[in-house]
Amino acid sequence: MMKQFIFVLGLTIILSKVTCGQNVQSFFFDEFAISANRSVNPGKAAEGLYGIGLGVYHSFRSDKKLNIITGIEYNRTSQFFESMYEGHFAHATDLIYTINCFSIPAGLRINFGTNLKVFIETGAFADLVFDSNRTGTMITYLPDDNNQMTYTEKEIDQKVKLSDSFGFYLGLGIRIPVSIIELIVKPDYKFGINELYSYQEAIFSRYFRLNIGLKIK
Repeated sequence: MMKQFIFVLGLTIILSKVTCGQNVQSFFFDEFAISANRSVNPGKAAEGLYGIGLGVYHSFRSDKKLNIITGIEYNRTSQFFESMYEGHFAHATDLIYTINCFSIPAGLRINFGTNLKVFIETGAFADLVFDSNRTGTMITYLPDDNNQMTYTEKEIDQKVKLSDSFGFYLGLGIRIPVSIIELIVKPDYKFGINELYSYQEAIFSRYFRLNIGLKIK
């Protein structure tokens, strides 16, 4: 899946070149970032784990105080569940859910300062899940022919079907000029509104990120 994403990303960048003046070309995307994330889940038996991400963005009105930001991201997040109900005769323990998604943000960035800039960024996002997996232990307890409960444990590693997520994000960052580029450091929080999965325990797409990026002036 990662190779497919890199291919699509590279193709998108090539096809997104725009002509600026005579014989001069520049990329449509003017900001590139990598990120580390940690999931947040309100469930009592849940714990957030660490993940990674990549992103490319375009800023409209980049020379103004107020910018419009959009782009495409790949985000990989993980969550741990101590136990989940799997039906009347089964439950699963020590589950790790790994979620891979393409994310599309659309936000506003308000800048403060002239050279070194501090900014606030907020907007909406869509996390489009293309691959999700879980590992853990499945425990079943079924009655045998003598009506005695038989317990079995089995390690699982399986694909799961999760819904896409839609929500809002809020970040605070700094833009540091370095020659013809800017170094961008931006912590943010993405809050998914809808549930990716809901049975006895709900899964949400909610995570903190630390983004480190470069912006072409």
